[in-house]
Amino acid sequence: MKNLLAAIASFIFIHSVSAQSTVSTVIDEVPSHVSKAFSGKFPEGDVKKWEQRNEGYVAHFKKDGKKHYAYYSHEGRWKGTESPIRRTKHLPAGVQRAWEKSDYVGWYVHNIRKIETPEQDLYVIHLNNGTLLSSDKYDAYREDHVLYYSREGELVKTEKI
Repeated sequence: MKNLLAAIASFIFIHSVSAQSTVSTVIDEVPSHVSKAFSGKFPEGDVKKWEQRNEGYVAHFKKDGKKHYAYYSHEGRWKGTESPIRRTKHLPAGVQRAWEKSDYVGWYVHNIRKIETPEQDLYVIHLNNGTLLSSDKYDAYREDHVLYYSREGELVKTEKI
């Protein structure tokens, strides 16, 4: 349970770093210790750009033809990696089964991400019930939610945003 809470805290940190309007600058070069930490973790990763933020560095890279974002502290410590997932059918079987049995299965899926941290991997599904329209055909009753699943399919957290 302690590891799970630490993983959630790490994800919330990564999520807040990527969602905030923080000072962000695209840079051509990062300190060598950050670059070496990235190369050690992702030897086949093809960095497209580096971004410097108040909290550290973000590598935008491709691996196996897919986009990923790796977060590093100023000291070069890996904080986590965010990877988009295209469809629910690409989720691990346990997560897919849990989501299909949830009350949210009929909701519109905005995006899915895998968040890897030193503590744990989480699968994050951002969705809404946008099919509920008002008489004026607006999403007046729309609710946005974010579901956090462990690799095994345990619903760790539900967040209304």
